Amino acid sequence: MRDFIPARRTFLKSVGGLSTVALLPAPLLLGGCQPGGAATHAETSGLEQGPFDVELTLFARPDVAPILPGAASEVWRYTASLLKGPDDTLTRLGDGYLGPLIRLRRGQRVRIHIDNQLPEATTVHWHGLHVPPDVDGQPRFPIPSGAQKTVSFVVDDRAGLYWYHPHPHGKDGGRVGFQSYAGLAGPLVIEDDNERGLDLPQGDLERILVLQDRSFAGDNELTYLSGGMGSMMTRMHGFRGEHLLVNGKPAALQEVSAAAHRLRIVNGSNARIYKLFWSDGRPVTVIGTDGGLLEAPEDFPYVTLAPAQRVDLWISFEKAAQGTRIQLLNRPHDAGGMMGGGMMMGGMMGGSDTASDQATPLLTLEVNGRGEDGVSTRPERLSNELADLPRPDKTTAPRLFRLGMKMMQGFTINGRQFEGATVADGEAVSLGESEVWEFFNDTMMPHPMHVHGLQFRVLSRHYADARSAGQLAAGIVDSGLHDTVLVLPGERVRIALTFTDFPGLYPYHCHNMEHEDNGMMRYYEVRKV
Repeated sequence: MRDFIPARRTFLKSVGGLSTVALLPAPLLLGGCQPGGAATHAETSGLEQGPFDVELTLFARPDVAPILPGAASEVWRYTASLLKGPDDTLTRLGDGYLGPLIRLRRGQRVRIHIDNQLPEATTVHWHGLHVPPDVDGQPRFPIPSGAQKTVSFVVDDRAGLYWYHPHPHGKDGGRVGFQSYAGLAGPLVIEDDNERGLDLPQGDLERILVLQDRSFAGDNELTYLSGGMGSMMTRMHGFRGEHLLVNGKPAALQEVSAAAHRLRIVNGSNARIYKLFWSDGRPVTVIGTDGGLLEAPEDFPYVTLAPAQRVDLWISFEKAAQGTRIQLLNRPHDAGGMMGGGMMMGGMMGGSDTASDQATPLLTLEVNGRGEDGVSTRPERLSNELADLPRPDKTTAPRLFRLGMKMMQGFTINGRQFEGATVADGEAVSLGESEVWEFFNDTMMPHPMHVHGLQFRVLSRHYADARSAGQLAAGIVDSGLHDTVLVLPGERVRIALTFTDFPGLYPYHCHNMEHEDNGMMRYYEVRKV
């Protein structure tokens, strides 16, 4: 695995009088680069002593990577070097810009050295993992440019697909959208004995897919925000690129054997909500969500996947003839937009999640090989763990979070915007307690709400907007455990959470990255009773 390739082109010559290097043309940046310090010292958070089962260095750095045919594009990306651990701990996903797949096992003690070689401060958030606040990679703990931070933790989550990405928020606003769009993201898989005992598809029969969208100009240069009215509306609705990518590449043909396969999918887009279905009309079989396996497989006509959510799919080609092709498609939809108006207004104002009016292929699978050695029988049961998880008392009154917006000022939660580590009276919870939270979306846009530090259950939904519900509701997977839940316009969603192990501050926010960067993020505090 290469560690570094110098960028070939530099666009941003000066920001506020400070010379630096950046990815994108100056007019397309969100506020320009916020320069980090020149510190080279290392900080340490988490476990104080070893031994450690896994140790690695994760680099965040400028690079170039091939995305579209032709010239390589300047990106920011993660690379990694394994210092200790199983050989399969790090796996590169092709030659794109995505960070390596990190594969961990439940119970491992892990130490990660984060080396920031970017021209600005960053963090690394372990999305979905149950870790202490100072290890979580939240905005309170920025890693300055040129500095290194070491984090360590015990892997204490169910087997499942998680991911890692930046979570910085500087004095001039959020940088999650810009840094993630530049390329900083990677998948993380946790394994455990329970899942290994199920004989699910593995090896070549398991595929990790990270869905993203990007726009390009000139010589395959990434573009983000363009300034003016267009930039304002993009910040309002969230960025949606013109090209849909899987693992950093356009739709491609992949060969599969005539057996069952497991597709593990991350929505790594800034704001796009995907509506996934199979081209031959077969049901989409879901076996897992954000927090691991469901109790049993469930079939859907399509799957709605909001930013930051994950889904684990089962598909069998056991009886397919050689040369059979099936596509994973993304269907256009309008999940709400400023001033309503359906698909036309949604598209004009940025509320439509589509790159065209037609379904767009993300992946084409072609059967080419026999499947005698593969798994073919669909499992009837997947996990018994969910039944043993704590549940709130049915009489528990919900804690209300109203999702709103201030015209020309961004987004709010209960009328408040991001205020650093400030915690309001209604944002303090008790260690060891279970609660019900209700998100009420009082805006005309969908909000995928993410709670750091834990996994939760979705208890109920109440739709007030039939239009947006009709577009996406049949594909929303509420079973299992989640760390991100989609709340449609006018909708009320209740979730059940239990706060265990770690007191301290954690963020909760909309995972439309432009929304969180523009105010829709707060901290909650877990307090010892």
